[in-house]
Amino acid sequence: MNAPTIRRRLAVLVLATAVPSALLAAALIAYEHQRDRERLEHDAVATARTLALAVDRELVGVELAARVLATSRRIHTGDFEGFRRRAEEIIESGIGTNVVLSDASGRQLLNTLVERGPPLPGHGNPAQLRAVFAGGGPVISDLYIGGVTRRPVMSVDVPVMQDGRVIYALSVGEAPERFRRLLARQGLPDDWIGALLDRKGRIVARTHEHERFLAKPGAPGLLKSMRAAPEGVVETESLEGIALVSVYSRAPMTGWTVAIGIPRASLDARLWRRSLEAAAVAALVLGLALALAWTVGGGIARSIHGLTGPAARIGLREEIEVPPLGLAEADEVGDALERASRMLVSAEHRAQHDVLTGLANRSLLMSMTDEHLALCRRENTKLALLFVDLDGFKRVNDENGHEAGDRLLCAVAERLTRAVRGSDVVARLGGDEFAVLLVRAGRETAAEVAAKLVDSLSAPYTLERGMAPPLILEISASIGVAGFPESGASADELLKRADEAMYKVKFAGKRGHALA
Repeated sequence: MNAPTIRRRLAVLVLATAVPSALLAAALIAYEHQRDRERLEHDAVATARTLALAVDRELVGVELAARVLATSRRIHTGDFEGFRRRAEEIIESGIGTNVVLSDASGRQLLNTLVERGPPLPGHGNPAQLRAVFAGGGPVISDLYIGGVTRRPVMSVDVPVMQDGRVIYALSVGEAPERFRRLLARQGLPDDWIGALLDRKGRIVARTHEHERFLAKPGAPGLLKSMRAAPEGVVETESLEGIALVSVYSRAPMTGWTVAIGIPRASLDARLWRRSLEAAAVAALVLGLALALAWTVGGGIARSIHGLTGPAARIGLREEIEVPPLGLAEADEVGDALERASRMLVSAEHRAQHDVLTGLANRSLLMSMTDEHLALCRRENTKLALLFVDLDGFKRVNDENGHEAGDRLLCAVAERLTRAVRGSDVVARLGGDEFAVLLVRAGRETAAEVAAKLVDSLSAPYTLERGMAPPLILEISASIGVAGFPESGASADELLKRADEAMYKVKFAGKRGHALA
């Protein structure tokens, strides 16, 4: 009697497991249905979190512009018309819709929306004004009715200081439409509803019927959940009465919240469609199982195919993770791919960053400058490049050794990074040369930043030396400023012009800044 073949044994095995497999497939379909919903909600929360951080970044830029304006000497000399021109330049660069200067009584001394003439109305948000004068720090408002426009606005208010006291409050206003465009750029599905709410739960911007619901409270169910947790998922109804699964995330700096509403009908239809597709696939697999049992090579092929995607992502410089593939040989290859991807990612980071300071290197700076220049051309905005050279650094190395010099360079890198916005780029070009890319900044703003950097970098440095007394080092900085489009149209041109401007400072006696 002939012994059964492997194929016959596999056929018997498939038949014996068909019913349990069908039950398992049904259980898996139900499980995947739930997992799909959880994944969709998780991805939506991540999108809301990203948008919330984008709102924070937007307002950080507004706050920085307000801080720079608040240091203008024209305010202290009473040259309000000169200050108005400077404020209008900031607005033309795309930051804010108007600038207001108010005294402690709430009287508006200047509003870029109104020419000089009759007395201006009081500040539209007296409570915010009092907070600025009381706290002496910046304050980000919720939505309120503007004193001039009589329309909903928000503002970032900063103090104008003189002799250690607050003499004025400077406000940079933003219209809700700016935040509506920010939501629209995310490209949410057409039937999803995105909304931005302030700390009081009022709608600042909305992807659907923005004007209708502007400044109105959000849906009650959503507001209740927002009060309980900074981030989450809740089933509620939209203000139009649409049943939603809403996800939300609160911005860490402003306390504003981004909410995304997914219609329950659309969500359920999408998930059931996936489940039906999975059920059809499971039925097909069961129907073909007997035939597939005759070809054991199919299982090997699937394991090998599981390596294709991770292998392709290595070329994109991504660090990959290969799941178990069910075949020892394939798992060994997967482990090798993971090690190779980690080596490539690490090598790429080293190739684009300075080893000593961790800052971007020249190559990464030039690449990012070219990218921002392309964005400036599309959006008709400006940027500036600062070339920073340390004065007296060679003497530090000669008198104290290269270890002290390296520690000093790291301290300089830290001061540069703290002094600029998170959206700006600080790079070390080599030796004692650094560069700073200021995005959405004109030459005058860049010159003001350069002057502050000169003062910051020229302050004494204290290097701890264990049991020995600290080492006090003093250097200064010479900075050249080049701006787009005035100084050049490419990263190479801007860096060259900034370098030339820096040498003007060197020849003039060092410690200062100059425009290209």
